[in-house]
Amino acid sequence: MPAAPPSLAVVDWSGFYFGAEGGYGWLAGEIPETVFTAGKTEAASGGTAGVFVGYDHQLDNRMVIGIEGAYSYNWNDNDYVVSSPLPILNGQSVTFGTEWRASVEGRLGYAWGKALVYASGGFVSTRLEGSFSLTGQDYDDVLNGWTAGLGVDYAFNEHVFGRLKASYSDYGKTDLVTQATGLPGLDDTKLSQASITAGIGFKF
Repeated sequence: MPAAPPSLAVVDWSGFYFGAEGGYGWLAGEIPETVFTAGKTEAASGGTAGVFVGYDHQLDNRMVIGIEGAYSYNWNDNDYVVSSPLPILNGQSVTFGTEWRASVEGRLGYAWGKALVYASGGFVSTRLEGSFSLTGQDYDDVLNGWTAGLGVDYAFNEHVFGRLKASYSDYGKTDLVTQATGLPGLDDTKLSQASITAGIGFKF
């Protein structure tokens, strides 16, 4: 009778960890239809880099629960020309993008061999900034919302792991159109962001 294959050794993910990550993000701003000829989405994309720190606790059934905080910087500025039925706005140039992003998320995962597959979600905040050629002034706004993600951490050894994660953040609405134009009572713009990052972490 052939011998049973050896069981797959499972890494213990319990403990504190920290690390760095980088990747690419896609920012989307849903522009209100009342200002433009039709509702539209303007996008800005670019690189992102940041750091993270957290704590995990692994249960006897290989489930892992934890909490993580992260801070990153975005390079995703974009500019576009306004097309509007309002002559004062038509043909003007708008620049927008996010600067920093900060989040606090809970994690729920499953340890399989050297890998930890997990889902995460929680609070996120970002700083939106830009300019409008009509007024010639800059504007900025700090937006708060929710974020959710899926990821996998892979242990190279007892203390070092690699990471791959995809996430989506909903920052809610901002009055950047009113700030940019100086015209009150305009509908707010909805802002969201998707990103893919890879990183390296250290557990102790």
